[in-house]
Amino acid sequence: MKALLVSENDQNLPEIRKILKSSGFDLIHYRSAIKALDNIEEILPDTVFINTADFPRHWKTLTQFIRSDHARAETLIILLISERFTTDDADKANFLGINAMIQENFSLEDDEDATLKKLFARYGFEENPQIPNAEISANAVFMFTNPLTDAIITGKIERLSAEHMRFRPDSPASVSDLAAGEILEQCSLKLNKKILSPRCLIQGVSALLQLDFIDLSPENVSEINAFLSGSGQ
Repeated sequence: MKALLVSENDQNLPEIRKILKSSGFDLIHYRSAIKALDNIEEILPDTVFINTADFPRHWKTLTQFIRSDHARAETLIILLISERFTTDDADKANFLGINAMIQENFSLEDDEDATLKKLFARYGFEENPQIPNAEISANAVFMFTNPLTDAIITGKIERLSAEHMRFRPDSPASVSDLAAGEILEQCSLKLNKKILSPRCLIQGVSALLQLDFIDLSPENVSEINAFLSGSGQ
């Protein structure tokens, strides 16, 4: 997983790097908001930190650009704020789809550490330490039938837990007619040699689909957890 920090200074870099490393992220640091804007589609970060004190105007532009193609569940945007960040700024941030705001000078002893880890867990951004995401993609296969077109949708699993899945369709155009809230009834999830037939709720649609499993049986939950722990065959 990749995280992008857009900040002119290195004041909070060690703390952010430690938190991100423990959650399975690699950190990319840009000191220029314009450079970040130019390269963000190439980087495709999973999480973006923006220092609003360094970029009091550009944080809005960068946020709008990201949200034009990537939903809240797909790319997390976290603002690093200072005492100069006003109530009006906070209202604007919420309107634009920010996931969280934390103090720019936080330390690992502050509540922000736990806040970030809870946020990563909520959106399925915690990498399982026992089985890397690359190995999940190689050993797990997911496909489903588009309920509106009856087309079979194939692609790549980018993240997996017993509650959520992030799925990149081979053809984004094949899911462009789907929307958040849609339920996928005809799904197939192959984990090594085992095949599950979960129902999925779409939480977000863009280049990636953020999916929640619906009413998984205890047996299916155990099978997914066994796969993630490396013990599922």
